[in-house]
Amino acid sequence: MTNPPEDTRERLYTLHIFCDFDGTISTRDIGYDLFDRYGEQEPWISRMLAREITLAEYWRGVIGTLREPLVPELLDRYLREIPIDSGFASLLELARAEEIPFTIVSDGLDLYIERYLQLHGLGGVEVIANHAERDSAEHLHVSFPHAAEGCDCFSAACKRNIVLTRAAPGSRIIYIGDGISDYCPAEHADIIFAKHELAAYCNAHRLPHYPFKTLGDVERQLRLLLERKRIRPRHQAELKRRSAFEAE
Repeated sequence: MTNPPEDTRERLYTLHIFCDFDGTISTRDIGYDLFDRYGEQEPWISRMLAREITLAEYWRGVIGTLREPLVPELLDRYLREIPIDSGFASLLELARAEEIPFTIVSDGLDLYIERYLQLHGLGGVEVIANHAERDSAEHLHVSFPHAAEGCDCFSAACKRNIVLTRAAPGSRIIYIGDGISDYCPAEHADIIFAKHELAAYCNAHRLPHYPFKTLGDVERQLRLLLERKRIRPRHQAELKRRSAFEAE
């Protein structure tokens, strides 16, 4: 049996886009700024950065410092102040047009992420993050359904495991991010779009990546890759994924 032509062979592979939220889709780190404005970051942020407490302990700590209930009206008023990345809508439109699954992965809280997207008319996107909900007295409670003991990344929501379990077997994984929590999942991705700390990490560890400033840059580069059929598996990422599954 002869091999199919390259363009046909390319279509046999599923793609999946995973994208960070804070500082990537939102133009501000909402997870930090929201609780800095309405609560107290110290001593929790310093202890977390010093690795004296986990990210889960950090979240429980800062939520407990809120000076007033984070009622929907207050949350909406705050979220409306923060512009969304100018290229996010076009990137999402491209993914939907090409039937590429798009998942937001965040070490933040689903409560503000989902509401932020709704306020920008972009609801319906799959969001996987730490879970926050209000009780009858409007107090916030947080849980960590995506925590993992088998990964040593410093994260309350294990983005690596989310990427590995949400992508279909054999998928070519596209990862977009900007921060520390994106290091581990990026190492397991075939195509990496990076800025800020993630770009510096990729440079330091010789991870091939596409730098970007806005998600409009990502949309344009991804469109070119799709047109040129240049989305290929990355050997080191395949080895990382295989090793992660074998370790579980």
